[in-house]
Amino acid sequence: MKPTIFRSILIIACFLFTTSCSDLLDEKTYTFIAGEDLVANKNYDQLVAGAYNTLHYSFEWGNYHNVVNFDCDYQSGPAWAFGSLGAGNFYEDGSNLNFYNNYYKSIHRANYHKYLISKMDIDEKVKANAMGELAFLKAWSYFNLVQFYGDIVLYKTSISEGADIYKPRSPIKEVYEHIIEELKFAETAMYSTKDPEYKIGHVSSGAAKAVLAKVYATIGSASMKSGSVSVMGGPGAIKDDNGTKIYLPVPAKLTFQKSQVAGYEDFDSKEYYKLAMDKAKEVIESGDFYLYPSQEALWSVTNRNKGEFIFSLQTLAGDNSMSNYVASDYTGYYKPDGTLSSGYYVQRDHWYQLFDENDGRAKWGVIHRHPFTISGGKLLYCYYPAKDSVKVRLGQDGYKPTDILRYDAHLYGSKLMKFRDYTTPVDGSRSDFNWPFIRYAEVILVYAEAANEVNNGPSADAIAQVEKLNIRNNSTKVGDIAKTTPWTLESFRSYILEERVKEFAGEGLRRFDLLRWGIYLQTMNAIGVDEKDVIKRREERHLLLPLPANEVNTNPFIEMNNPGW
Repeated sequence: MKPTIFRSILIIACFLFTTSCSDLLDEKTYTFIAGEDLVANKNYDQLVAGAYNTLHYSFEWGNYHNVVNFDCDYQSGPAWAFGSLGAGNFYEDGSNLNFYNNYYKSIHRANYHKYLISKMDIDEKVKANAMGELAFLKAWSYFNLVQFYGDIVLYKTSISEGADIYKPRSPIKEVYEHIIEELKFAETAMYSTKDPEYKIGHVSSGAAKAVLAKVYATIGSASMKSGSVSVMGGPGAIKDDNGTKIYLPVPAKLTFQKSQVAGYEDFDSKEYYKLAMDKAKEVIESGDFYLYPSQEALWSVTNRNKGEFIFSLQTLAGDNSMSNYVASDYTGYYKPDGTLSSGYYVQRDHWYQLFDENDGRAKWGVIHRHPFTISGGKLLYCYYPAKDSVKVRLGQDGYKPTDILRYDAHLYGSKLMKFRDYTTPVDGSRSDFNWPFIRYAEVILVYAEAANEVNNGPSADAIAQVEKLNIRNNSTKVGDIAKTTPWTLESFRSYILEERVKEFAGEGLRRFDLLRWGIYLQTMNAIGVDEKDVIKRREERHLLLPLPANEVNTNPFIEMNNPGW
């Protein structure tokens, strides 16, 4: 498929394995070990760890979060940071190339390592679990690729097993069929989190079920032919007759007619939403996962890999080979003089205005004061948001009257406590934030979304499930909202979409949601240019990311890039 990825593997037929999960820290490291030797030595655990390790590659220099977060309506920052992906300049962007290449590395390792483990003479339950983990990682990789790139090259076996290097792209439907096939295998093969053999930090049968529910819901929304969806958005600022920028902190309600996503025409939306509803309910009823009582408890370092975290990147504090820059990029770190450094990426004010006053995701979840400079030997603090000016003047809620309002691109906006990493070194490098790929909260919202579509309106159980999140977050209960404004199919659909962007801010889901609902272009173009002067205007070509030029130039079966690229 990609000679640039696999040429060295073909030549030397060897692998570098390093462990990525905290439970595997005592495992040996294998360098330049042939596959036959690993089979003979029954090193299934090193093969599994070697596949997990590829997930780190896109995080080492901040690539992954750039791709999944920058191109959406609620995130922004300095124009120099968002001038590429955030402004729609995707072609040959380094983060885009790494995202594509590294997920294919994951697929290759998952395929080949699964093949090697299948030949091992080990306990059948152990073997099944190891192969299930690899099937899950492969399905996860393809799920990400197909959403971003559309038709992609599909490898059901690795080139090390004899698969052709060059293959044509497979249509979206065929890719999803293989994703579902692998996840169905994984959900029956892997351990449950309740099994004594299960290892913290690994995926489980419940993780496969959760992702399967998400896959079904993605297909359900993308294949839906019509329907209205509302979002809160529009421009963040306008200019008066003198050219002075006037900020518009309150977003407007915008209702769009969705379009069916290209490539999903052969799916039945209702059928897949029914599958999503049933599978998500299966996860809920399993008791494998649970919600934490507050946002503060959820994002505590001590609760990593437990409760709500179904599948996360595994990192180690102080290990530069296993860490990433997410925490320092989003919330920054404090230099020895006490001032804030880095922390360039923020949620726009429009996002913050979505919340109830006491919602924990805004009250605790957003950092409201920053020490941004030193003057006269004293630290000066800026505050956020502007509407808290009275609290600042009165010195309430932790503010001080000396706090200053700053509209700098990296200061005015929501810096999220979820990314606060207390182990970040003073230079901000390689923090050990465990990126959450999927959380239990998403399973609840997938269930509610699917039940709404299946039943042409929210069921009592869907409302009850969402209220668990309302209670955890201290937000208005959906049942109480219905007492004054009864829910409809369309209004509850829009509510769930808004809850997703509030709950998973900065976790890489918003762009997926806008695309799968067929409202990406309308939403982005309603902004135009945001208050940070980042261009948000989009064209049809932006519906898919471009394939790397090297992929198009070297694969004889690919005659052109994605439309417009």
